[in-house]
Amino acid sequence: MFPSKLGLFAIIISIFLCVPVEPKCSKGCDLALASYYVWAGVNLTFMSEVMSDSISDFLSYNPPIPDQDSLQADMRINIPFPCDCINGDFFAHVFKYRMRVGDTYEKVAGTYYANLTTTEWVQKFNSYDLNRIPDGVQINVTVNCSCRDSSVSKDYGLFVTYPLRPGQTLDSVATETNLTTAVLKSYNPNANFSAGSGLVYIPTKGEGFVLVGMGKF
Repeated sequence: MFPSKLGLFAIIISIFLCVPVEPKCSKGCDLALASYYVWAGVNLTFMSEVMSDSISDFLSYNPPIPDQDSLQADMRINIPFPCDCINGDFFAHVFKYRMRVGDTYEKVAGTYYANLTTTEWVQKFNSYDLNRIPDGVQINVTVNCSCRDSSVSKDYGLFVTYPLRPGQTLDSVATETNLTTAVLKSYNPNANFSAGSGLVYIPTKGEGFVLVGMGKF
């Protein structure tokens, strides 16, 4: 005897619910880099605080910095951090930042974290109202990252989270990072390199990576 339409529907739903859903990521990686765009007035001491890392770690992934207390604005500094698999859904790392008087989600994302994240992304991972954030509380600052993708290429094992700036293009980023446009597009197939904002991921082998104006490490 065949089941009724309602019974057949119930069987189909039961089968569907029993099928495991593959996570978008299973584990992270020990190391990723963030390309921190230096803003006027910031120094390595403050960057060390907001990025939860030591100054010595910064220095090991960058060429010599003449004055740690007075950085040249508009340069980029590589910051190492672990890239985690968040809830099996996406790659990111959650930094902890303690709010000061006058701080906002927008200021934290756009200035203190140099557009490595967005106001909306910071708000998403915190329970405080956008306009009612208590002074002194610690908030979550989630920065996306990328781990090795052997399905694209086995040549690159380290990735830089790179915030795009106004005026940049695919060609200019390729020149700056000493990569071909084809390599950049293969890891960022949906990215608009001319958007003036947003994140792309720059692949590197971990040694000899070059950024114009930063040197080689």
